[in-house]
Amino acid sequence: YTRSGKRKKRGDQLANFKQGKGDYGGIAGWSDDGADITAQVKSFEPNDFGLYDMAGNVAEWVADVYRPIVDDDYNDFNYYRGNVYTKNAIGEDGKVTVVRVDSIIYDTLPNGKIVAVNLPGEVQQVAVDEAETYLRTNFSTSDNRNYRDGDKRSTRHFESFNEDENEDGGSSKMYNAPKHKVDSDTFGNLVRQYDKSDKRTSLINDEVRVYKGGSWKDRAFWLDPAQRRYFPQDMATDYIGFRCAMSRVGSKSKNKNKKARN
Repeated sequence: YTRSGKRKKRGDQLANFKQGKGDYGGIAGWSDDGADITAQVKSFEPNDFGLYDMAGNVAEWVADVYRPIVDDDYNDFNYYRGNVYTKNAIGEDGKVTVVRVDSIIYDTLPNGKIVAVNLPGEVQQVAVDEAETYLRTNFSTSDNRNYRDGDKRSTRHFESFNEDENEDGGSSKMYNAPKHKVDSDTFGNLVRQYDKSDKRTSLINDEVRVYKGGSWKDRAFWLDPAQRRYFPQDMATDYIGFRCAMSRVGSKSKNKNKKARN
């Protein structure tokens, strides 16, 4: 589904990816994919949906928060672990609240950069409450990023888990990631405090996002859309970008007149 099945001859390159160790372009001549790094958009045939470059060239950011146990926690078809769920803010007059210049919310990234969370003209978002989460099976709170992190259900002792036992909240038990701090002094200068503890065991936290799809520097294995990797959400690279995405229901084949095999 990520690439076109059309080719003129066997061996034609259908996406821009790393062919082998030190080989970013392929065999010189007709089998060359035409790019050592990123290639121009629409350099290859689209897939059956008419979408270009859905595999290779650059990997894609997705909204899901990374956890390595997602395959055990969720359905293996189009699974989505969770995020921060919000809803449109409704004013007393029953109309949606629009962000104004004086109501912009700012956030400070771990690297000290200050960015706007919303922009003027957008519909203001607020956290979902118990009225929206009542009897839901996929999430129960607005911030669902660290769902089941560090609790006994997520460990090998799940069978002996007692629902009546008290659990310690937080995700530090399972994902003990560094916690860097960024602050400002009285003169407005940024003060970065690095977590230099030697007891940290992971880089996974609530600020790492999934990326997938493979890029110009990845082997063909990573072009499989089921493969998930992670990277800090506030950092940029030369091999991760954005693609359009869509869901489709119905038959996997365009040919509706299927015939039984002999």
